[in-house]
Amino acid sequence: MADISAIRARQNVYSDLDFRFIANPNTRDLALKYDVESVKQSVINILLTSAGERPFNPKFGGGLNGYLFDNFDGITAAAMENTIVNTLRNWEPRVRVDKVDITDLSHRNALRVSLEITILSPEERTDIVEFVVERLR
Repeated sequence: MADISAIRARQNVYSDLDFRFIANPNTRDLALKYDVESVKQSVINILLTSAGERPFNPKFGGGLNGYLFDNFDGITAAAMENTIVNTLRNWEPRVRVDKVDITDLSHRNALRVSLEITILSPEERTDIVEFVVERLR
């Protein structure tokens, strides 16, 4: 009989649809993201969702797009960091935020967010999530 830990090691713990909605070339089904990539995609999705955007769950989301129209200074950066940490603490139990770095890209009317996160289960792993918050045209 196979060792149960070896079987678990071969299985993907987390999976989700790839939000790029590309087709798997072999199966022609939608592509999937697994484990770390699935969690990272979830973090970005939660932070970029505005409160009230999700039907029947009006408090869900981080609403980082709302910070685009503020003058970016230390106070705004601290408020954003607080929003990021609290939002992920409330809506993504699989991660812990270790470090937040926000860069002003005012020449593009955007903000670059870099997060150092620890994925908490099944075994802890530290990774970086980077994305740009920008106005949709």
